[in-house]
Amino acid sequence: MFPTPLLRAKHVPPGPHSRRFPFQLVLLMAAVIGVVWSNRPPSSSLAHCANKSGRGAPHKAGGAAFQEAFATLFAVEMQLLLNLSNEGPLPPKDAPHNLDDIISTVQSQGVNILFVSFRWMDQEPAPGAFDFRVMDYVQQAVCSSGLQLIVILDARASPAWVFDQHPDAGLVDADGDVRKEISFSHGGAMQLLHAWHEAVLARLAAVNASCVHSVSPTFNNQYETKYTQERDAFQDYSPNTVALYRQYLRSIHGGIAHWNTRWGTKFADWASFRPPPLHMHGPRWNDTLTDPSYWDWQHFRHHHIHAAHEHCCQHFAAHGFRCIMHFGEFFSANDAIYASGSVFTLAASPWLDFIVVDSNFVTAAMLPNDPRVVQLLLSAMKPFGKPVFFEGAFEEIKDPLVHRRAVELTVASGAHGIGFTNWLDRVGPTFFKDTLSGLSHISSAGPSVAILTPYRSSCAFKGLGYTADGKRDPRDPVQDDLFACLDQVQKAVLSLGGLQIFGVPSMLLPVVHYFEQIWYLEPLVLLSGDERTISRIQQRVVDLRVPFHSCLANRPQQQLVVAECCPSL
Repeated sequence: MFPTPLLRAKHVPPGPHSRRFPFQLVLLMAAVIGVVWSNRPPSSSLAHCANKSGRGAPHKAGGAAFQEAFATLFAVEMQLLLNLSNEGPLPPKDAPHNLDDIISTVQSQGVNILFVSFRWMDQEPAPGAFDFRVMDYVQQAVCSSGLQLIVILDARASPAWVFDQHPDAGLVDADGDVRKEISFSHGGAMQLLHAWHEAVLARLAAVNASCVHSVSPTFNNQYETKYTQERDAFQDYSPNTVALYRQYLRSIHGGIAHWNTRWGTKFADWASFRPPPLHMHGPRWNDTLTDPSYWDWQHFRHHHIHAAHEHCCQHFAAHGFRCIMHFGEFFSANDAIYASGSVFTLAASPWLDFIVVDSNFVTAAMLPNDPRVVQLLLSAMKPFGKPVFFEGAFEEIKDPLVHRRAVELTVASGAHGIGFTNWLDRVGPTFFKDTLSGLSHISSAGPSVAILTPYRSSCAFKGLGYTADGKRDPRDPVQDDLFACLDQVQKAVLSLGGLQIFGVPSMLLPVVHYFEQIWYLEPLVLLSGDERTISRIQQRVVDLRVPFHSCLANRPQQQLVVAECCPSL
């Protein structure tokens, strides 16, 4: 997949699990496993869930509709709503909420995991001076109750002293604005981060490793595996990122003249090279459709975010902990700025054990979304054959009926688990019980149907356009097409329980014969590697006589093909 080898934890002992696999082979294996997983009998669904230390499968949760159910309780909530701090008394006095009461409430209503976060700035206020007082308190309370614990390690909340040691470690956006959040391109800052990780993992293991379900790395303001966006300027343009990109391009072709010819630029030498400054929404939302410099930069951004997060998972595995990652909505016009497509390569990584996909049920234009977004996200993860949670977020849409519908669609999609975030002070006292009960009548069975929609093509659009009157156009050119395709598939089959969405064309090629019918959502822009693979799929369906349909047979625009600079992701 990537010409540049990814970093590996130095202390991972040699063995089969510590080798890097050829990524095309990993994707092929994932595709076959995914098809088998999606057609498994119910009794085999926990095979993947025994962790690396040999623990057994978890008990069913959520009224037996799911294998596991979680509720989140993040660092800011613990500080503001529970008064938990390393300086104050534990348990705290006169707090709006009590940790033991929260645990009792969610546990009695079918939740078996508390999903918490801890911030680097709180746990290492000075270099090497670790303070795990709150983490110890939370871990002991959760573990003694019989719940399991998922831990997010929040690196975005970086200690100020990191920037005293490394003033150039911050994120830089396309406009040159610098943020005091570490760039995962900065080697010195990442060494400090991994030292904190080492200390946290050792502490979790010492207190009670048996109830730690998994650990999640994050560099993002929403605890999602994506680049941070705080306004409409892309990241990361820090000096270290630009240097790594320059090095990456030179590993493909060393001469700047080659790249000037490809991009139509006039860089005098490598020292003067800079990646294109990108913004989303408005008049620039589609001005890079066929610009090779844009697609090359997106390729590297994906490469880089994958490597940084996978490296963290390798560290967790070295301590015997499983890795979980949280991915926000993908297949939308926001994919470009976030590099949301990293979910498709990280999901295939042997180092990632659990996947969380989520929605806050609003569109990129901040309008209420179609609840079927749940089916789109979960169906896109089926080809990877890993335990997947859907997480419903309450910060925008609080209507319990919307969340109940999302839970029903999660059951119908055959997901491993369900989760709820930003729920505290936003739901009624019996919300979990009401939402997780009465689901036994919902079946996840259905004919084997595939939608083929190359995930990389989602980056053709950088956000939303503007209407004639200068307002933001509410139409999402990526997600709207996918919903239109889903409408057609729903008319053609009795149930969507067997639906799989293939964002990686090469994963569909070897398993074409498993499907009763395949629908192709033809994108406006197609990268050359995907075009070649899709041509092979189209020939294979003819040879095997598998029904193959076009979702947008009447699309007026001519498809554009962009020649790739580098090996396909």
